[in-house]
Amino acid sequence: MIFKTITTLWSSRELIWEMAVRDLKGTSKGALLGILWVVINPLIQVTAYVVIVSFIFKTKLNDQAGVFDYALYVLSGMIPWQIMTKTISDAPMLIRSNTEIVKQVIYPIETLPLNSLLVGCFGGLMNFITFLALFLIVGDVKWTLIYLPLPILFLLLFIMGVSWIFSVVGVLLKDLREMVSLILMLMVYFSPVILNESMVGGTVWRIIMLNPLSHIIVSFRDVFWGSFHFWSWMIFLFMSLGAFLMGHFVIHKAKRVINEYI
Repeated sequence: MIFKTITTLWSSRELIWEMAVRDLKGTSKGALLGILWVVINPLIQVTAYVVIVSFIFKTKLNDQAGVFDYALYVLSGMIPWQIMTKTISDAPMLIRSNTEIVKQVIYPIETLPLNSLLVGCFGGLMNFITFLALFLIVGDVKWTLIYLPLPILFLLLFIMGVSWIFSVVGVLLKDLREMVSLILMLMVYFSPVILNESMVGGTVWRIIMLNPLSHIIVSFRDVFWGSFHFWSWMIFLFMSLGAFLMGHFVIHKAKRVINEYI
C-alpha cells in the first residue's frame, strides 16, 4: 500500500508542480513584480536579520565567536524550521481549501502536502542561500554538507505524515489551523532555533530537548557544522517514519469517506 502511494506521488509530479505554481501565482496576483516577490521577500527579511543581529546588536554565541557566528547558528536552525512550520501550519486547510478538486474522485489528495511543501520551500531556500554565502565568507564550510539529503529525506517523511493527519482532522476541526500555528509560533522559543546550551544552562537545555522538534534542528545543524548527536538522529528517524506511516494510514482511510464531510 505504501509503495502504491509513493508511485502515485511520483506519477503525479507534474500535477504537483502545476498546483504549486498556481498557488504561488495566487499569492502574488496583481503585484507589479508578480511571483518574484516570493523570492525577494524572504531574501530581504533574512538579510535584514543578519545585519541587525551581527552589526547592530552584535549578538555572539560566546566570547570567542566571530561576527557572523550567531547569525549562522540561527539561520541553520531556521532553514528546516521555516519549511516545516509553514507546511504543517497550512496542512489543516489543504482539503478544505481545495474542495472543488478534492471532490473529483480521480484527484490524488495525498499529493496536497507536496504542493504546500514546494511553496513553503522558497523561504527556506533563501535562508539556505544566505547561510551558505555567509559560510563561504567566514570560510568554515564543512564537508559534512554532502549528507544534507539525509535529514531532508527525514524531514520530508515527517512533514508528509503530519500534514496528512492534520489535513484530515482539519476537515472536522475548523479551528485546527489557528491552534497549530499558535503552538508552532510558541515552540520556536522552546527549541534550539534561537537558543543554545551556553545561553540557557544545562537544566533548561534538557527541558528544551524534550521538545521532539528540537531533534530535527540538531540533526540539520550536525550536517551544517560537522558535529554528530546520535540520539537526536535516532529520534528524528523514528519520529519521521512513525509520522509517515500513521499519516499514510489516516489519509488512506479518509479517501473513502472524505466527500461526506466537505
